[in-house]
Amino acid sequence: MIKQKGMKVGAVSLWLLLLLAERPMYGYEIIKELEKKFSGYWKPQTGTIYPALEKLEKNKSVTSKVEFRDKTPDRRHYAITEKGQKELADSMIHWSKMAEIIETHWEAHQAVFRHKSEISKNDLSKIFTYLAKSLQEKSSLEISKILPTTKKIVVKNPSDPLEFKFLYAKEKTGENKDKYEIHIEMEWPRQASKNEEST
Repeated sequence: MIKQKGMKVGAVSLWLLLLLAERPMYGYEIIKELEKKFSGYWKPQTGTIYPALEKLEKNKSVTSKVEFRDKTPDRRHYAITEKGQKELADSMIHWSKMAEIIETHWEAHQAVFRHKSEISKNDLSKIFTYLAKSLQEKSSLEISKILPTTKKIVVKNPSDPLEFKFLYAKEKTGENKDKYEIHIEMEWPRQASKNEEST
């Protein structure tokens, strides 16, 4: 659980409280409801949901009870408490303000092209080789040469210095399996054209 001034619960905990405010649910049911609400864009893992539920219960934001069943595994049902209802109401105000900020930012900053797919290590190495060669030769980057797209997108020659961001992350996905990710990001200022420079 994230505790900051003006924010009582983090994003995952907020979604759990929102669901439990509708009705009590057991763990697997919560995961399926989240998958449905996010339409596949987020697939919650047991390694994320159950620890968050445990923290909420420890904080007395939710309560739980076990349903003992004869022929099938027992189920633990979770329900929101009065304290959880108050935290939910307070956090909704904060997250609503954040949504306004994100919407404003989105209007000013939109991705021209976004791509995600599975790729072989050999093909990925070719992409990095092409990027390295283009940066060394100070030439423009043609996206269609490295990613399948119907559009011809040309990225103008990045100017020095570049702002470089690198993230390495490991996520527990359950069943003794881990998911590893590397995110690389480069930023550079937009260069004014000759017409703009003369005005």
